[in-house]
Amino acid sequence: MMMMKRRALPAGVLALLLLLAGPVAVTAQIVFEGTVTRITDGDSVTLQTGTVSYRARLHGIDAPESNQPWGTEATAALRRIMPVGSRVRVVVPDIDRYGRLIVRLYVDAGEVNVLMLEAGAAWHYTQFDQSDTYAEAEARARQNRRGLWAHDTPIPPWDWRRGER
Repeated sequence: MMMMKRRALPAGVLALLLLLAGPVAVTAQIVFEGTVTRITDGDSVTLQTGTVSYRARLHGIDAPESNQPWGTEATAALRRIMPVGSRVRVVVPDIDRYGRLIVRLYVDAGEVNVLMLEAGAAWHYTQFDQSDTYAEAEARARQNRRGLWAHDTPIPPWDWRRGER
């Protein structure tokens, strides 16, 4: 059998073909089972699967910073929903600029991210998520004045980080 040698397209031709093909949506998610080994704050955890540990941030929510009003309570809420040692299903839609996995976590009670919003322990982070599910969970917490929504003027974490207090 005669073997034919493949020739690579010149880089310029490949770039032109991709440009002419128009926008291409590539979406891939990693899904795995893991164990929560650390809860850093209301939206950051460490997960382990096998012998590998991952730093992770919960997708679509932004909890108060640890040094911010309601920061300690947000961390406690996450620990109640998903204590250290919990087995979780992990869906990873992205990785952030710090190398952390951006995750949706699931326990028997449901999606942890949504449960944090419903508890009034975090804001829906609309800069990174536009889902109705998250928006509605936050709206229910606001309407029922749960968690941080019991306060008249809670400061969003993104304002707190910029020093707008």
